Amino acid sequence: MAYTDILFLFLFLPISLLLYYICKERLRKYVLLALSIVFYACGSFAHLALVLVSVGINILLGRAMDGQRERAALKKGILGIGVLYNVSILLYYKYTDFLLLTVGRVTGADVALKNLILPMGLSFLTFRAISYLADIYHGSIAPRGNMADGALYLLFFPQIQSGPLARYSDMQADGEAPRADFLKTEGFSEGCYRFITGFNKKILLANTLSNITSETFAVGARMSTAYAWLGAVCYSLQLYFDFSGYSDMAIGVGMMLGYRCPENFRYPYMTESVSQFWRRWHITLGAWFRDYVYIPLGGSRAKKRSRCYLNLLAVWALTGLWHGASWNFLFWGLGYFLAIWFERVTGWPEKFRSKAGKCLYRAGVLLFINFQWVIFRAEGLREGLRYIRNMLLFAADPLADARAMFLLGDYLAFILAAVIFCFPVVPWLEKRLARRKATAAAWEMAVVLVNGFLLVWAVSFVVAGRNDPFVYANF
Repeated sequence: MAYTDILFLFLFLPISLLLYYICKERLRKYVLLALSIVFYACGSFAHLALVLVSVGINILLGRAMDGQRERAALKKGILGIGVLYNVSILLYYKYTDFLLLTVGRVTGADVALKNLILPMGLSFLTFRAISYLADIYHGSIAPRGNMADGALYLLFFPQIQSGPLARYSDMQADGEAPRADFLKTEGFSEGCYRFITGFNKKILLANTLSNITSETFAVGARMSTAYAWLGAVCYSLQLYFDFSGYSDMAIGVGMMLGYRCPENFRYPYMTESVSQFWRRWHITLGAWFRDYVYIPLGGSRAKKRSRCYLNLLAVWALTGLWHGASWNFLFWGLGYFLAIWFERVTGWPEKFRSKAGKCLYRAGVLLFINFQWVIFRAEGLREGLRYIRNMLLFAADPLADARAMFLLGDYLAFILAAVIFCFPVVPWLEKRLARRKATAAAWEMAVVLVNGFLLVWAVSFVVAGRNDPFVYANF
């Protein structure tokens, strides 16, 4: 069940909010836990038992660690068991066929693939469970009252599918006792606004742009340079509005329920460097790898510079493989490692003195990111490299060029809107207009009317069946 499904919009979400707020405050976490289990059952019923058992095991391991505060070796052993258990489930469901296929290609043997169905949100659930155990091990959190608290953190339905990767301490700080009058506060209305914004991003921009990207990436060899560039740029825009739209919706639902979720995107295409891009894109994933992989390996504190780079290499190899069991994802991750390594070695772009140099470097960074998204989107590494070759060879094809011009004309308004809203246009306008009461009031009214109109338009798309699944739901 996706956030953009009719079932979620008009049945599950309204009923969840109603039940959550009419029940007594002390019962709310149990109601929310039950709703999270129902949500998971609707999306992946076949794996519900596996997920519930996994949640129970992680909670028990966390409590076992918390009871061994004076026995460091035993605590470390329990943590190791917990990490191994969670990673093993992820490896089995997500990477079994990849490993079998690789062995088959190397040995020439005829290997039968298992074609396992990935449990909903398994990658995100695994990372949440590992962070939960690691934080207990380091003493930064302690399991509270009963098992419902840990289970709610692991299964919290606004975040179970595709994040953001909140920490247990985030839930503890803002979700311990949601206020009874939350419906009357700005938090609830702000949550509604965030949800509607994300919904409009996903349906009106991401889904519309997917019409272009699905076509261009499926064409294969017969492709002109203009056609290839149109598809690549539209995919960069589609992926941003798809995933940031989901994050906005997840954050919005959390706020409606009284929980503050961490931000996951900060206008990443405004970046000045590759390193900065990953401080703006999928922020919670980057923070997870930094805190639970990079720093435990030694991070940047290693005495030898080569060790720092090895730590960085491990992080980006794992980041690539986390996104998918395919060589193109590993290549994608290693590409970012090389780019960030290059920036650390050269000190670019901080060393540039002129604005022209910085602007040229920024343009180069955006081109690199665009090529990386092509690798990310392609069915395989060979297909991705072939697509990039078509972008660079300046090949002409009358039919492909004509099709590119037709698509550009047909979708120009949506493409321009996507480009504009990649930048903080709305916050900039809001800040300028808020200086005067008259313009501030007019702005607020305009926001309500425009969002209302866009919401109705987007809902009409969903009712008509024009609704694609979230891209990151695959990971």
